[in-house]
Amino acid sequence: MKKIFLLAMMAMLIFCAGCDPQTNPPEKPETPKESKLEQPEKKVDTEKTAKPEMPKDESNKKFLTQNIKVFYPDENATVLIAVPRTIKFVDESEKYSAALSELMQTPKEQGLTNIFPKHTKIKNVSLNADTVIIDFDKDIAKNFVGGSTGEEFFIYSIVNTLTEFPEVKQVKFLIDGQEVETLAGHMDLSEPLSRSIDVK
Repeated sequence: MKKIFLLAMMAMLIFCAGCDPQTNPPEKPETPKESKLEQPEKKVDTEKTAKPEMPKDESNKKFLTQNIKVFYPDENATVLIAVPRTIKFVDESEKYSAALSELMQTPKEQGLTNIFPKHTKIKNVSLNADTVIIDFDKDIAKNFVGGSTGEEFFIYSIVNTLTEFPEVKQVKFLIDGQEVETLAGHMDLSEPLSRSIDVK
C-alpha cells in the first residue's frame, strides 16, 4: 500500500513540474511584421513620373548670316533698286529661300514697292548646278494683277536678287511643280532667266 501511495505522489510531482508556469513553452516562430518605418522602399517608375519634354528653344539654334542685296522696283516702275539686307539661315541650302522671304517683305525704304501678289506661297526652292529653281503655288497666276511692266519687274526682282549669290547664274520658274510658258501672258518663262533689266 505504501508503495502505491509513493508512486502516486511521485507521478503527481512530475505532472506538477511539467505545469510550472515559470517554465517557458517552446516559442512558435512569429511571422515578422513590417514596421511602417522599415517597409522596403518602393521603386519609382521613372517612365510614368518623368517630366514632360519641354519644347525646344529655337533661340539655341545656330544661325548663319549673310549680307546680300535685294531688288525692289521704284514706285514709278522705271528701275530696280538694290537695298542691303542681312539674311539668317541654318543650312546653306536655305539661303535662297531666306533671300526670297526677305524680298517678299514690304520695303522699309521710301520710294520702293513690293509687287509680290498677296498670299504668295513658294512650295520649294533648290539649286541645280548654277540654276535656282523656284516652284510657286498655283494661286500665284490667279492672284497676279500687274500688266506687262509689273510682270517684268516682279520676275527680275527675283532673278536679280538670287543672282547676287555668286554660284547662281540663272533662275527657273515653275508653278505647282510644272514648267510654264508665262506667268501672266507677257514674259517667256519656258527657259531659265539670267540677270537683266536696269538696276540702280
